[in-house]
Amino acid sequence: MITVEAWTSIRYLHAQGKSIRAIARELSVTRNTVRAALRQERPPRYIRPKRPNPKLAPFAEEIQRMYFEQHLIGSRIFRELRARGYTGGQTALYTHLQALKALVPNPKLTERFETAPGQQGQFDWSPYTVLIGETLVRVVVYGLVLGYSRRPCYWPSLDETQSSVFEALEAGLQHFGGSPKELLVDNAKALVTDANPQHFRWNPHFLELCGHYGIQPVACQPGRPRTKGKVERPFFYLEQHFIKGNRWPSFPAFSQALAAFTAQELDQRVHATTQEPPLARFAREQALLTPLPVQPFISSREALRKVSWDCLVSWAGSRYSVPWSSAGQPVWLRVSQGRALTIRDQQGQELARHELAARKGTTVIEPDHYQGLRSGMPQTRVLLTRVFQERFPDQAWFAEELLRQQPHDGVRQLRAILALTEVYPAAAVQAAFEAARTYQGYSQRFIRGILEAGGIARLAAPPSAATPVSVVADLGPYQRILEAGR
Repeated sequence: MITVEAWTSIRYLHAQGKSIRAIARELSVTRNTVRAALRQERPPRYIRPKRPNPKLAPFAEEIQRMYFEQHLIGSRIFRELRARGYTGGQTALYTHLQALKALVPNPKLTERFETAPGQQGQFDWSPYTVLIGETLVRVVVYGLVLGYSRRPCYWPSLDETQSSVFEALEAGLQHFGGSPKELLVDNAKALVTDANPQHFRWNPHFLELCGHYGIQPVACQPGRPRTKGKVERPFFYLEQHFIKGNRWPSFPAFSQALAAFTAQELDQRVHATTQEPPLARFAREQALLTPLPVQPFISSREALRKVSWDCLVSWAGSRYSVPWSSAGQPVWLRVSQGRALTIRDQQGQELARHELAARKGTTVIEPDHYQGLRSGMPQTRVLLTRVFQERFPDQAWFAEELLRQQPHDGVRQLRAILALTEVYPAAAVQAAFEAARTYQGYSQRFIRGILEAGGIARLAAPPSAATPVSVVADLGPYQRILEAGR
């Protein structure tokens, strides 16, 4: 091996135009040495050949076991080797451990991959301290990003309960108009019950949501949030370009500004990786998303309450109004964005939305919810019967039979039935009256059940003690009505 000085001199003389023979004669080296130096672009360096340490060689397998399987640190391994008869130094052991460590890939290394259109979405959230009005408020921003197009959807909330997590995820799916085939998520308790790979378990309510929307959930490896890089990085951009240094007069104003920033800035800017705006790539991805079901997801974690006859429902010590047509009916309650109470009927349709009361014991009323009851509905038996006969002259028998079978509660029930007739079509109401005569179901609960079920099976003949009922259609709706009335 030649020295660095010789290597430099050879290359210098060659650059001056001297031949290999002349350089070899001048520097007293062989021509092959000159040729080797000219082929070698970098200066020569001495590298000591690797030789196994003879004192460590007998303990090689034990060192690997203690380092890789037991995960012992160097000082502990040195102490264990001393007890086993190792006579070498600690530095030699550390050098050996460094060589072993170099054989294992760094756990931070991640293989980058690109997902196909409609294949994967990534979901996560991040808390921020935001200046709203004159107050610093903790706001949680949820983000759903489509892996192919990189199109994001952000949803703000004042808490990070499971209900809010589900609401934000549903808001993202509604924003995109479809579901990706896979959803990559973190191991938060709202989504994963046990993240240990040995006995991993999904949160059952999250699985219900995924099943409702036809999504395959995928959990990222614990301790490796970079796996969700497509959704992690945008939060940094959001913080730097939207949240820092800004203030908003109210939470709704913050929510609206966030939506506008997403649409005008994030959807339109050229993405650094794809070199395309997310909205342009989304145009190719949208058709490959799974269509959304008609009804929203209703989790068993949502509260089921019954609306009182004064059209109020209780939640967290306060009462909130519901449209009068839902009085006496069970409804689903869910807190939205940590600040509003959403009330849905049994089919998942939204009935009302209220801002949560600031203190317990408050009654929050929306006047429009009682609008249908302010039409001068009569209160007495005589006037109610007269109004019923005017509206349904051919069904006067129904009112008479109702009042006869319900002597103590007939007036109230007839008033409720008249209120229902203002909502449902006349043909549907008359069909419900006929079903009531067929099944002897003279009550407002039965009539409401028939109307909400969309009608009931037609009978071949009215029931009697001697004649069995001949059913020519499915009686499932009627069965559910009877069960609901128990």
